[in-house]
Amino acid sequence: MPPDPELTLDSKRKQTLHEFLEVLREIVARDSATVEGKPQQSTDKEKQYPVSSEEKLVLEGIETFNNFEKRIERLDKELRNFDNGARQLGSSAALLLAASRLRERLVRLLFIFRDNTANLFPRRIARQSREMLVNPNMMDRRGKDHHEALKFQAFIADDGFAAEAIPQEFEGFAQDLRMLLHSLNDFPEFRDDAVNSSINAFVAELEYRASCLTEYKGHFRLASVQQYVHGLTAEIGSHIDVVASNLSMFIDIGVPTIQLSQQYAASNLSNLATFGTIFSIVTATLLQLSYRNAGTGLEKSVNAFWFSSLVFSVTAIATSLLGLAWTQAIHRSPNHRVPWWVLTWIRRSPLVLLVNAVTCFFVGLMLVTYTISNNMVTPILITIFATVTSIGVASSLCWIVSERFVFIHHRGHIWLEDLMLETIKHITAPIRMFTHRLYSNFRGLPLYVRRPPPAKSFERTTDDENVQRAAPTSCGVSTASPSTQEDVVSIVSEATPDEQDEARRSRARERFKKAVRTVISMQSYPRTYGSQSLDWMLHSSPASRTNSTGGKSIQRYGLSALSQKLRNLECTGDISPHQALVRDLQFSPDGKYLATASWDKTACIFKVAEPSADHHVLYHERGFTEQILWSACGDHLLTRSPRGIKIWTKDGVCLKTFRRPHIVQFLQWMPFGDSTVLSVEGSEVVKLDKDGEVLETYNFGRVQLRRIVVTSDGHRIIGIGPMGEAPNGLHPSRPARVEKRIIVYNTRTRLCESQIPLFQDVSDVKLARNNTHLLFSFGDQSPPQLWKMDLVGGRGRGARNCARLTFRHAFSSPVSVEYVGSTFGGKNDQFIVCAGKSGDILIWDRESANLLHHIYPTNPDQDLTCISCNSLAGDPFAFAVGGHDGSIRIWSTFLCLTPMTPLHDPHDTTPPESQSGYSPRGWPTDRIPANSFLKVVTPTRRLRSPSMTSTAFLSRSSSESGYGTQRSMSQKSDT
Repeated sequence: MPPDPELTLDSKRKQTLHEFLEVLREIVARDSATVEGKPQQSTDKEKQYPVSSEEKLVLEGIETFNNFEKRIERLDKELRNFDNGARQLGSSAALLLAASRLRERLVRLLFIFRDNTANLFPRRIARQSREMLVNPNMMDRRGKDHHEALKFQAFIADDGFAAEAIPQEFEGFAQDLRMLLHSLNDFPEFRDDAVNSSINAFVAELEYRASCLTEYKGHFRLASVQQYVHGLTAEIGSHIDVVASNLSMFIDIGVPTIQLSQQYAASNLSNLATFGTIFSIVTATLLQLSYRNAGTGLEKSVNAFWFSSLVFSVTAIATSLLGLAWTQAIHRSPNHRVPWWVLTWIRRSPLVLLVNAVTCFFVGLMLVTYTISNNMVTPILITIFATVTSIGVASSLCWIVSERFVFIHHRGHIWLEDLMLETIKHITAPIRMFTHRLYSNFRGLPLYVRRPPPAKSFERTTDDENVQRAAPTSCGVSTASPSTQEDVVSIVSEATPDEQDEARRSRARERFKKAVRTVISMQSYPRTYGSQSLDWMLHSSPASRTNSTGGKSIQRYGLSALSQKLRNLECTGDISPHQALVRDLQFSPDGKYLATASWDKTACIFKVAEPSADHHVLYHERGFTEQILWSACGDHLLTRSPRGIKIWTKDGVCLKTFRRPHIVQFLQWMPFGDSTVLSVEGSEVVKLDKDGEVLETYNFGRVQLRRIVVTSDGHRIIGIGPMGEAPNGLHPSRPARVEKRIIVYNTRTRLCESQIPLFQDVSDVKLARNNTHLLFSFGDQSPPQLWKMDLVGGRGRGARNCARLTFRHAFSSPVSVEYVGSTFGGKNDQFIVCAGKSGDILIWDRESANLLHHIYPTNPDQDLTCISCNSLAGDPFAFAVGGHDGSIRIWSTFLCLTPMTPLHDPHDTTPPESQSGYSPRGWPTDRIPANSFLKVVTPTRRLRSPSMTSTAFLSRSSSESGYGTQRSMSQKSDT
């Protein structure tokens, strides 16, 4: 029986409704998780496609700007709180003006940095419209003047581009901060060195960056300059956090402290005004009784003194009230901007006037007693009491004034009592000395009477040496004669205590002088020291094969094949020719030789085919060997010491040695032969011939060059280095954050074609063989960066092509690595090979920046110092690394000895059939055994382990792998 169609339709409807409800539940759950701020679970698609390195850089850049925006908002909030708190203080007009200018400056800076970030990440950061740019200054907003609004937006160009105004805004920001600091220092009640140092450091940083950025005028539209400006957000943001914290501390601590001090000063003036009012009332009351009696001269004097007292007291009241109002006024000028006589009158005159009023009142009071009393008892008593109390008041006043004077003059380092005692001691010193001499002469009279004649006395005084030289016996009894002892005792017993002390000091000085002479004479005797010879032994672990794992999976077919080939890298040579760290190494242009330079004052030349065989050793007399460099034809080498340059042949013969007057930072051969050399000396590049004569000098301005590369035509020099100082002569607040630059210099026009600012410390630069790409290495954990160099046509009739650098990508690693160097490698420089200090070796694809291979370290004690790749155009791919212990390891792959498989390298332009029988240069075909095994035997004296050797072999007939089988064998040396 067929099913009912209505029941079938109902079941389909139920199923559809269930699915629809499930979708609604998922949407509701996702929205609720978004509202509550819970992280959503990543979908299978996100897990399948991880975030790329470029996307990570974009996300980091957006996060950096968001953090900077939060810092700006925090500082703006603190400035608003600072404005409200400062309004409670007197003389805070300068603080309010500085805060309002800073808020105005922050709005414009945030607008500029937002516009710059929007240019870098156009679809991630929204631009702010020009109409939304509002002046936060309340005074300007109340004016409602359209001209003021246009003036506030004048830094924006007609096309809306605002980054050109960054140098001017930085200078204005520094001026506003300096104004804020000066306003804070106008309050002597609150001083904090941390606030001064932090704001001064921020001001110096802003002025330094503004001066450096002025040299990029007209180039702020370039992506490299925009990236540098974007990097300033982190540098400026750290200083903004410090200023915001200091403002918060000032609001919490400084404002109450200053307010309390100002309240104390106001209360003093209020008390003086109150006392003056009461005193003037008393004086006026007494005047009502005395001003009518003016018959005698005494009565007239009483009225005169009391009227004077009333005038002084009323003037003190008026001055106190005026000073009270002036102290609490917001618009009050700072103390250093007020004339000294005005400041002295407001602060000091009320007390002086009241003292004069009291003095006049007391004098009048004493005189009035003589006019109203019939006897002399009352006037005499009043005069005595008034005099005593006046002396007490005057003494107290003098003590208070003296304390203030001593505090101001000595800055609190000494008290008034100590100063008084010292002064009294200094005044009475002549009197005490005269008294002491009189006493000594008086006590010495009996001594002269009993003292023997002068000659004998002189002998006795000089015979003190006999007393000193008397050697004690075992029982402690002196061997001096009794007569001598009696004479000494008689003299000492009758001498004064001061004379005894003086004699004791003189004997002590004589003993010290004799001890010094004895030590000097002992040191002057010739001594013979035995010599010892120390035998230095090198103990190192035997060379072993390094287990390496492949990089992350590469989706493209060609990169997968490259990664598969790189997994077969083997350590084909492990030697220790040096006794110190290997500073530099380089393969010859034909790939047959490897030259190394070490800090043991030697350089070595090896054959790549037989690295453990006899080699040439290049000895240097003085200084460390910092660099070794092959010429373009491969017939000559350059070695560099701090101030010396040597030219060698490939056979180890020194052709020329010449010294330079300045420190040589780097050397570079000029292309087209071996006739000229470029020497980097500070900010100049000196062109020398083979005899050391200066041909030309190229000046790079204020950039202290570290490394240079030269294009193959010799027309351009690319140099890297830090800025010596800004154009205005300033330096950054932190020396480690000095600006670094990449400069492209044209040797024909002697002009700088391009300059790129950087934050990272660039340590090395490499140029690709086709002159189109530059590889920059950094001296920290920053990954190497690839830049592209293009020639852009100039403007005008006589314009020439100018070089322009463009950032391509950075080669990131999944693990943290401290890089020591990077270089191009492979056919057509298709690889980027980098070495880590702890022994990591990473290989990326140049175009995609994908990590193809990662060789992990096996010996944690072996630190790497340098790396170099064989620039041979064909297979095998080989590179060498130098170690801190003087060892050198050569890595190579022998896939060229194996017939090619269908997994053909897309970067390889050589036909597979020509590669199947390829024999690598530097490995002669007569050394390949007939059984298709390649064998490298290292003598015992060159191995790091004397009993083991490394042997790498490859079988053509292996059926386990399409590339063949690579193994590592260890056997005893036959030689």
